[in-house]
Amino acid sequence: MSTLGDDRRLRAVAWGLLALALASLWVGWNEFWFLTDDAYITFRYASNRQLGFGYVWNAPPFRPVEGYSNFLWLVLLDAVWTLLRVEPPSSANALSLACAALSVVRVWTWALHLGAAEEPALTKLARAAVALAVTLSNRTFLAWTSSGLETALFNLLQLLWVEALWRTPALRFGHPRFAWAALFASMSALTRPDGLLAWA
Repeated sequence: MSTLGDDRRLRAVAWGLLALALASLWVGWNEFWFLTDDAYITFRYASNRQLGFGYVWNAPPFRPVEGYSNFLWLVLLDAVWTLLRVEPPSSANALSLACAALSVVRVWTWALHLGAAEEPALTKLARAAVALAVTLSNRTFLAWTSSGLETALFNLLQLLWVEALWRTPALRFGHPRFAWAALFASMSALTRPDGLLAWA
């Protein structure tokens, strides 16, 4: 937190602001919690993989059908089921909350690092507070911190993609941050078809 200088009080306020934001996120997640029926499409693919049939809609003797559009989310749910023995209806919203929490942390960090190096620490802190307030007062953001769908993961990956591009000087192809941007664009495309726009 070198962006705030050596003032311990300002750093304590910054960490307190983040803690308050994460607590607010938890409240919003509980308030808007839902599990949509569309999520069960992905759950079925994960279930068939757990039964040994692979990521297919129909188990034998029927013809397999691959009809999911959120491969990365499907693999994540399947991995949690395999490693922790927690089935998707129980794990999906917890994973969405974790993705939303990481998004909040990135918004907080990014807002603190924006601006010139000589900018007053109090200005950086105020900008971070406004960024968090705008994010957490958005009902759509809060509603999609649950649902069982891949929305929160996609939002996180898109945020990381934009941040990587923003921090890449002149978008140089050889710059390491450009590789990060490409990685997040690829992960976005594997999470939802809309992610292909990031690739384009």
